[in-house]
Amino acid sequence: MDKEIMMELMKQAISDVLETMFFQPVQISSKNCTLQEWFFDKQSLLGATLTFSGPFAGLFYIVIPVNLVKEITANFLGIEKEEVNENQKEDTIKEALNIIGGHMFSLFDKEGATSLGIPELIEDNNLQHDNLGEIKGNTFFIKTEDNHRAALVVTEMK
Repeated sequence: MDKEIMMELMKQAISDVLETMFFQPVQISSKNCTLQEWFFDKQSLLGATLTFSGPFAGLFYIVIPVNLVKEITANFLGIEKEEVNENQKEDTIKEALNIIGGHMFSLFDKEGATSLGIPELIEDNNLQHDNLGEIKGNTFFIKTEDNHRAALVVTEMK
């Protein structure tokens, strides 16, 4: 039961954070597919992971096409897309995951018994299209207003 509630609150957190902090109206897709099918066009991806521990323990992954990361970075920092550098994109994807995870747990775990780790980038070779099948878990497929796609995966939840 708690896991189902947590998953519903994760949907809310994804929408709240991406719309409010990154100015990206989103829709959570109900499509049943794999990450490889979702990112069918094999575009360059950027991703991050975030561990959590406490009554529930596990790992969040966020995977976003590089062109969308550039856009949300510009929105978040209030700069033009052309001004965004690699470090800013990397920091933004980690911060987005951290804010989403923190927001979800603020809704789910009112006592604060869950701890979040430090977000880390996923190595490029792990985000190659053929390797996306290695990322398993409860997946939220995200579509933006401009038809960009992203995914957030919750794995190993105990």
